[in-house]
Amino acid sequence: MKKNTRKKSIVHLLIGVCMLLTLSSCLKEDFTQTTDETPNIASFLKNSADYTMFYDAVKQAGAASYLDAWGTYTVFAPNNAAVQRYLQEQGKESLADFADEEIKLLVTQHIVEDTVSTGNFKDGKITKNSVAGLFITTSVVSEGGQAKIVLNKESTILLPNQRTGNGLVHGVDKVFTPITRTLVEQIQADPNLSLFAEALAATGLDVLLGKVAANEYFSVLTVTNEVFAQRGFHNLQDLKDKYSHTGNPRNTTDSLYMHMSYHIVKDLKYVSDLMLQSSHTTTVPNEIVLVKVDKERVLINEEEWLGTIELGAEVDRTKSDVTTKNGVLHYLKDNIFIKQRLPFPIYWDPANQPELKTAGIYKRASMSVPYNLIKDITLANTSNYYYGYPQTGNSAGAVNDDLLNFNLRTAVLPWVEMRTPVIVKGRYKVWIAWRRVESNQGPNMIDIYLNGVQLSRQLNTGEYRNTTLNPRELEAIGYKRVTTTGSNVHNCKMVGIIDIDFTDRHILRLETKTNRAAELQLDMIHFIPVDMEQIYPQFDANGNPVYPI
Repeated sequence: MKKNTRKKSIVHLLIGVCMLLTLSSCLKEDFTQTTDETPNIASFLKNSADYTMFYDAVKQAGAASYLDAWGTYTVFAPNNAAVQRYLQEQGKESLADFADEEIKLLVTQHIVEDTVSTGNFKDGKITKNSVAGLFITTSVVSEGGQAKIVLNKESTILLPNQRTGNGLVHGVDKVFTPITRTLVEQIQADPNLSLFAEALAATGLDVLLGKVAANEYFSVLTVTNEVFAQRGFHNLQDLKDKYSHTGNPRNTTDSLYMHMSYHIVKDLKYVSDLMLQSSHTTTVPNEIVLVKVDKERVLINEEEWLGTIELGAEVDRTKSDVTTKNGVLHYLKDNIFIKQRLPFPIYWDPANQPELKTAGIYKRASMSVPYNLIKDITLANTSNYYYGYPQTGNSAGAVNDDLLNFNLRTAVLPWVEMRTPVIVKGRYKVWIAWRRVESNQGPNMIDIYLNGVQLSRQLNTGEYRNTTLNPRELEAIGYKRVTTTGSNVHNCKMVGIIDIDFTDRHILRLETKTNRAAELQLDMIHFIPVDMEQIYPQFDANGNPVYPI
């Protein structure tokens, strides 16, 4: 009986399978198509009536293979009319008349290995360079009430954001002029820069700006003949008479050599790059140019000095951002000069920040400060800190009657960085004034860094100011009194001596490796030249300097 039952079960199973197969063959399954039939870039160009000539150039340059393969690209494709016009300008009958290197440069400077839609364009340049190694500049202009995107100051986007299987195509109305000149060749080609070119040749800096080397770029802040004439310089001899104190402009210590070298900024800096930083290093050792942005104006070396505004030179943005093989060219509306300054004491109150005034906090209320409110203060994390005003009880006596309170401890806020005011290059003693705070576990110990260099002495948040020594004895051991009204809870310590190598704003970092509930209540920071008076002035609760009678 068991054997017969087993045979019947097998037969029933086979019948069931046959019925299932028969049923499935009668049903039509609705499959989802997953194959993407969007053409890749090369195919898009080939099959687009307006871009077949650029496709021919792509194929001739050997770029069709990778533009039809997997990857991510953006191509700025000149239409047929643009390519035809370019052929006429170059005196060519067809694309076949170009040498291999010429056609390769023509094509590759229109290709970026990234997906860049017009929504990511900014007034400046595309962040990634082209396959040819050159950056593509971008600007937005208004014409007839309509905004247009202009590339490399010459080519307008007509057909934006055409998506393909491996990137984007932007149709443009003009072929990008191939970049074949070096910086010095570009300067020599502009008759308005003839005196600037002569001065470069006289100093030998034309050799530097004529060299093409991997990963070595310069940005030149040029001065036109007209601007030179406004300053009384009409020829090379005028410049030599003013600046060449050694009689040999090729001497790197000669003033004319240094004057021209000061117009050369290290690295590739388009106007948008200049705007991102407040200072940039020049080819003069330890000399920088300062950058200030005033709405649409970009100003070089405009600064407030001892209460007076020193006017700077405006960058002519319509003419600037000229790309060359080894850098970028800018035009200034005035000349710039190396400013020789003597070291000068800085009495800095970090609580006096413009953002606190704008937010209605400064001298009005004690309040928590959002971590990202003040642009010149950077925290290790998103912790808030505290603006304390007014100071009362045993807290009274702080300079300006306010403090910045940072909960500096490893478990909360391990470090804070602040950008200093402009400090003239020189040798300085650095003093930090604070109100002492100590928890029942003890104080926190704080290390001080300037531009990444650790200063020699730590700050102890719980340390009282010594009141038994006279001011000179106190100074001899590296302490002083900063406030005229505060008690011994207000202390000030010399945390180290530092060499400032270049005139600029610098980064001061306060960092702790301890974790006690004792915040840093910061009052003032002084940078005083080592050969100057360190003790005075002191400051009252209104921030006024007070000298001994």
